Amino acid sequence: MRTSQLDALVRVLSFYLAALVLLIVAGGALQYTLGLTGVVISQLGIFVALPLLFTLRVERRPIRPFLRLRMLTLRGWARSVLLGTVGWLAAQLMGAVLVLLVRQLGGEMVQTYQILLDASSWLALLVGALLPAICEELSFRGYVLGALRPLGPTAAVLLTGLLFGALHLSLVRLVPLALLGMLWALAVQRSGSILPGMVMHLLNNGIALGLTFFVQEQANPAALESLDAIPDGAIWLSAVMLGLMAAGLGVTAYFLAAGFSPRHLLRPLELAEEWSQAVDAEAEPVPATDAAAAEDAELRRLSAELEELRQRRRRMLWAAALVIGGLCLMIYLWAAARELAVVFA
Repeated sequence: MRTSQLDALVRVLSFYLAALVLLIVAGGALQYTLGLTGVVISQLGIFVALPLLFTLRVERRPIRPFLRLRMLTLRGWARSVLLGTVGWLAAQLMGAVLVLLVRQLGGEMVQTYQILLDASSWLALLVGALLPAICEELSFRGYVLGALRPLGPTAAVLLTGLLFGALHLSLVRLVPLALLGMLWALAVQRSGSILPGMVMHLLNNGIALGLTFFVQEQANPAALESLDAIPDGAIWLSAVMLGLMAAGLGVTAYFLAAGFSPRHLLRPLELAEEWSQAVDAEAEPVPATDAAAAEDAELRRLSAELEELRQRRRRMLWAAALVIGGLCLMIYLWAAARELAVVFA
């Protein structure tokens, strides 16, 4: 891994650790004391202020091009809505498979966002769908995806999705959330605009919350309890069928996301001069004289010292990446253990 790639990885992991700690400590305290108002404050403070701060002070880049704040054409909006719907269906099928597997293992899925379900439907949609679609996308498909660009397009998409899924601090829901994050990152990367990610995020949360409110109002408890009487063989067969359907929809969603391009932008994409790589000019041969030989020896000495400094910096970056990444992993495993203790209580 090159030094520039290590540097980008350390910056992103530092941002991620700061967001993770703020979300657990400050976000939890605000939600406990202020309810939905605390959720709004934590979303704006963590997922809007923090990426803007890192973009301006750490990356030292202009906000609009770095965060991909560009308008879509009508075709781009339509493709985003279609992709968001297909992606939501695939995620729901994967979630249904996880529910069946957890129930077979003796666990019971818990409602993660009960505070939203206790509020009115319109307020829940505003706080649980629209707000995260804007704020969390600025952080992940905006800052994280942009900062990881030196790692290459594939690695940036995969790592952005994985970090997004892990930020929800759930082991049971990690796979569908990470895959959704990768799907949204691919669409944003191919289009050059963050808006497809926001649209798909809004549809995913909004449809899920809307259906949850509808089911709560219409569900028959006796019918739900009858699910326990389904034979084990039928449950496993249902899980396999749902998994195959989710895989098919996932492949469809991938090709829809990969079909995005800058032609879906309302204005042509500007040149990203800040990421261009300069080509070193080939050095001209130096005449073989005593003065030139002495100067050449001095240059070799300085080059050796510079290479030593580079190696030392690389070692420091590796150490920083391992330490920060290890802290993030420890926090995630701690939260995942707490989740499993509740699910299989």
